Amino acid sequence: MISPVHTWVAERTGLGDELSERTLQQWQDKQLKTLIRYARKNSRFYCKKVHENCDLEELPFTSPSDIVADPMAFLAIPQNLVARVTTLANSGTTRLRKRIFFSKADLERTVDFFAAGMSNIVCKGDHVQVLISNRTENSLGSLLQESLRQSGVTADIPGILRTAEQAIEKAKSADCLVGMPAELLYICRKAPELRPKGVLLAADYIPQSVVNSIKETWKCEVFSHYGHTEFGYGCAVDCGQHKGYHLRHTDLLFEVIDPTTGKPAARGERGEIVITTLSNEAMPLIRYRTGHISGFTNEPCDCGSSLSRLGKIEGHSENNIPTGSDYSLCIHHLDELILAIPCVQGFDASLRFGHEMPVLSLTIDSSERPDLNTLASYLPPNIRLELNYSKADPFFRRGKRRIHILEE
Repeated sequence: MISPVHTWVAERTGLGDELSERTLQQWQDKQLKTLIRYARKNSRFYCKKVHENCDLEELPFTSPSDIVADPMAFLAIPQNLVARVTTLANSGTTRLRKRIFFSKADLERTVDFFAAGMSNIVCKGDHVQVLISNRTENSLGSLLQESLRQSGVTADIPGILRTAEQAIEKAKSADCLVGMPAELLYICRKAPELRPKGVLLAADYIPQSVVNSIKETWKCEVFSHYGHTEFGYGCAVDCGQHKGYHLRHTDLLFEVIDPTTGKPAARGERGEIVITTLSNEAMPLIRYRTGHISGFTNEPCDCGSSLSRLGKIEGHSENNIPTGSDYSLCIHHLDELILAIPCVQGFDASLRFGHEMPVLSLTIDSSERPDLNTLASYLPPNIRLELNYSKADPFFRRGKRRIHILEE
């Protein structure tokens, strides 16, 4: 079956059976010009930076630090029309904060996209447990819950979960689970007897080892979602073929660039994902540098869609931590290696810098002592490894995966 996102794009653009890469690009070009006029008129940040007659590649980039410096400069509607304001850390740090604004119509478009994406995973009468977000009005969880309600699917948002045991108890009644990769892997290996029909991994980097493990253990379909708060949470989701992310083409324009030169990456080559909003009212963003690495796929999807898709999202460039002598460490690479070991339920990582060589300290939660030879061969030669075996429940300290930096 062709991806529901493809069908949704055909309907929302009005292109119907005429939808193709060529007609979509023509449609997006018109939307882009409309966006530029809107941003010039209503956004203090863009009023003198962008011009309607420029090609996309001639427009300046927008960086997360621009939003941190002056979020109000991006606001394009009166404050009394803002339906939600979200404050979040910039690129995994806690020092710098971004404020993101949404109008009611912006949020409704997100609900619409979620409904399309989830229709590939659930059907009328199913029950979903949303093990991320909270119950706050217009939060990620509540928007997903509303999209499912419109499709005849019930959804529960447990809210605050402090332990894997609490999450497992909630998961017992679900046909579908939505959650962060490391958290769902942890409860999968704690409760292998669960049998959800489907799982949606979201809100963090998705290791292929986690996808494979959940699929094999729970005997279910595992789908992947790619999103950003800046764009209303939803950007792309894979289909039943699991060969790339189908994009939210009606609301977002995607580029892949060489992160050093800023020039477009060649088709099929990996680079930094850059996104332009085509319909955001409250906070239009033009050529926003996400820091995430991926590349466009070259071939049509086996589901039948010929539209461009993104391949595997390789995490954020700032997750690479320099360790000296041109070496670096990345939590995502550690996850791929360590979480692939069947006896490992989870782990925490910290990097300690002192007077001697850096020390990578791993707290590994496992049913038996794992074989870490593969990990040892991956680590830079200037890193000393320190292993501890203890509980590492990801629900105890929730959030995106990262290596915690410690100073001696």
